[in-house]
Amino acid sequence: MKKLLIVLIVVLNIVVLSACGDTQAQVTDDDTVESTVQSLDREKEIEEKKEENAAIPTPSPKTAVSVKKPAETTGKDESVSDNSIVADVDMSRIEMFENILIMYAQTNLNLRKGPSTAYETIGSVRTNDEVKVKGRYGKEDWFLIDNNGTDAFVNSKFLSEEKIDLEALKKEQEAAALAAIEAQKAQNPVQTENPVQPEPQPANPQPASPPAGILFIGDSRCVQMQAAVGGGNSSWICENAKGYEWFSSTAVGQADQCVGKGTKVVICLGVNDTDNISNYAALVNAKAAEWAKKGAKTYFVSVNPVTENPYRTEEEVEAFNAALPGQLSGVRWIDTHSFLTSQGYVLVDGLHYDTNTYVAIFNAIVGSLK
Repeated sequence: MKKLLIVLIVVLNIVVLSACGDTQAQVTDDDTVESTVQSLDREKEIEEKKEENAAIPTPSPKTAVSVKKPAETTGKDESVSDNSIVADVDMSRIEMFENILIMYAQTNLNLRKGPSTAYETIGSVRTNDEVKVKGRYGKEDWFLIDNNGTDAFVNSKFLSEEKIDLEALKKEQEAAALAAIEAQKAQNPVQTENPVQPEPQPANPQPASPPAGILFIGDSRCVQMQAAVGGGNSSWICENAKGYEWFSSTAVGQADQCVGKGTKVVICLGVNDTDNISNYAALVNAKAAEWAKKGAKTYFVSVNPVTENPYRTEEEVEAFNAALPGQLSGVRWIDTHSFLTSQGYVLVDGLHYDTNTYVAIFNAIVGSLK
């Protein structure tokens, strides 16, 4: 009986090994049979774990361009993007830090459900917002953070232990943008005596010759537009990095001194404080009524497109442009934002334009003054 049992075990082992493709294996005793069965169980377990821990697909890189139409995202997200379907996050790959790290967003950032742009956006942070970092996902550029009590992932490339000095950065960018305009003008001198229609735009457009009496009031974009068109036979009240407070405390008083019959007051503000919609509307309406008694007309120019920058998102710009016109009274709205998105434009730093774009904006504004 014992011999029969041994024979049956040997036959069973040969059948099992044959099913695995090893027909040459030799079985000599009960210990060998048990070892073989355990080995098969381990192999099955390993295969099951491999299936459970399927790797997340690597997103494809996205090429950036300098000439844009509408901006695509709320904030700078990641250097890659992908719309593919991804597996659930493998939490075992997260290295949790001993203590939470306090870091700061270096630009406007999207927060995601997983460590890839393929995952859904579940929130965002603004430049210099505090971010609580809990751990890192593997060796990749993704941090696990505490998003008001829930987990989220953010690209670590855009976080730092120090805040950005936005005022200093903006001054540097404004100076660099103005220097680029002057350099481009030196290579292609602007001739104000040869007006050109806004459409179609030539490779090196020249500013139109406007009627006398145009007064521009604006921020750094206005400063640079003035430089791009060489003054454009217009008057200018504009300073870098300004918004409503400067407009109400300084610019309005200066404008009062030069507004008269036939003056066309063109206001180019808002990109630095898109949340001041009601304040702008109330003051501009009041001044427009006052200046109208002197024989002047008032115009408000839309805030023009932006792309990735630490200060303003395209969504905020579009919200400002959508809300302000309905609150204006006795003021003509000039929609250069739509003009640029249809014609194309060049941003040098996400906020400021090149010379040709400024000339195109100037021509579009002049062509709208009626």
